[in-house]
Amino acid sequence: MLFKYIHTSLASVLIAIPICNSIAQKKSAPNILVIMTDQQRWDALRFSGSNDIIKTPNLDKLAASGAYFSQACSPCPVSGPARTSILTGRLNEKSGIRTNMDSDDNKNCDFKTFDQILVANGYVAEYYGKFHSPDYMADCYSNPSEYGYQGTKLIKDWEKLYHFYLAQNIKKRQPKEGELVDFSFYNGLTYTPASIDRRYDKLPSGIISEKDLAARQHSQSDHHGHLNLDAQHTITAVQGRQTMAAIERNKNRKFVITCSFHCPHSPILPSEPYASMYKPSEMPIPKTITDKMVGNPYIKSNGRLLMPEYADSAKIGSMIANYYGFVTEIDDWVGKIINKLDELKLRDNTLIIFMSDHGEMLGAHGMREKNVMLEESLRVPLILNYPGKITQLKVDIPVSTINVFPTILDYANIKAESDGYSLRNLASGKPATVDFTVAEWNWEKQEVPNLMIRTKEWKLLISRYNNKKNLDALFDLKNDPYETNNLLYINKTANLEIAEGLKAKLVDYLEKVKYPYLEEVKKRTF
Repeated sequence: MLFKYIHTSLASVLIAIPICNSIAQKKSAPNILVIMTDQQRWDALRFSGSNDIIKTPNLDKLAASGAYFSQACSPCPVSGPARTSILTGRLNEKSGIRTNMDSDDNKNCDFKTFDQILVANGYVAEYYGKFHSPDYMADCYSNPSEYGYQGTKLIKDWEKLYHFYLAQNIKKRQPKEGELVDFSFYNGLTYTPASIDRRYDKLPSGIISEKDLAARQHSQSDHHGHLNLDAQHTITAVQGRQTMAAIERNKNRKFVITCSFHCPHSPILPSEPYASMYKPSEMPIPKTITDKMVGNPYIKSNGRLLMPEYADSAKIGSMIANYYGFVTEIDDWVGKIINKLDELKLRDNTLIIFMSDHGEMLGAHGMREKNVMLEESLRVPLILNYPGKITQLKVDIPVSTINVFPTILDYANIKAESDGYSLRNLASGKPATVDFTVAEWNWEKQEVPNLMIRTKEWKLLISRYNNKKNLDALFDLKNDPYETNNLLYINKTANLEIAEGLKAKLVDYLEKVKYPYLEEVKKRTF
């Protein structure tokens, strides 16, 4: 075997949750601030060392003074399942939240979130921005009422509340020549489209009949350009201000506050000054933009064969420039939020966790969006910052954001059951006891992988099904970081031992966490 088995410490966290209302009163228990973006890939951060174009000074400072996890991955490259896994510390097949639609079905999941556990232990919790998890998980938040909404609806209907905000603060107008209307998210605001936009061919007139507009209602992912909206009214600005107000409101209480930014998720329509901050002609063209994906299980994913615009080097620069603009806007608000902590003298006793739910292909392999377990879609930024308590270091061991649940509770001195493990030791510079991370997706589709195990140098993609529809993949991340050569497709025999070693690690982990389909995975052959 080429892989030496490394014993995990997962069993050590599988113990009951004690409820003690006095825990939050202890001085050792920190305030907790979770900042999460949606669809921010790992290298959309200057501190990653792989991007010298993007401007993220506040996040860079946060990473440089805390623990930066360079190999962090999402437990699932889709919002609803990933966010539920982060909140509960459970794999998708354990939580029952496998798709975005599942997140609206309370019957599928009854695990407690870290917020619910913290509130039961004396914390006050507030949550702002995208939620995308089952309703019952929002019953612990103390957000003040807004536009007549209160309770769980305040959290679940975050997008509708933003539309109320826009209705009160923005006067809508008809599109001018060269403009289009966005009904995918911004509820009728106008924007100037980029050439990669699916409706760009309607320019320059800007006049679209009602019938034609209805026929051209593309998803959020197909809207690209510059939004005609003052920066003080963007969804990022609103969510940033809400978070700052929550910190001010709870400054004398032990709090756990989440700021869940919608951006840089599509529609990728930044406002000025962020819209013109990056020049499309200066953006880095993905090295795999023309990849034919021969032997890759994701060759048909995300509609890539029907959307040639995302494999067009002349167009992709505008998407990347606008995406970077979104990230820089978020960075500005992260700086303001941290300044609020400093102003209130709360910074030294606040654990800040920054992460994203999953990444964005951004033209890699000629593809947009997420949904696949390739690096651009799966890897995310992850930063832990707690002055005086967390070592300033870079952690190169692959970890999952499913570990955020046990990590938060560990710092709050609460033990809890989880499918992950606390990152506290790694953030203190102690050696790793686990050298891999696991992800899931597409549980219902047999033609693509639905399980992944990734070490620092290798990635194995398989399904739990054992029939001819399966196309497994093995990537050598050290020598093929852009995942263009599926070694199980090129030469299965020569690479079988490596694949079997990774599968053994995966099976051992799934056995420890009592995975529902363990026996099916065990029977998988290559």
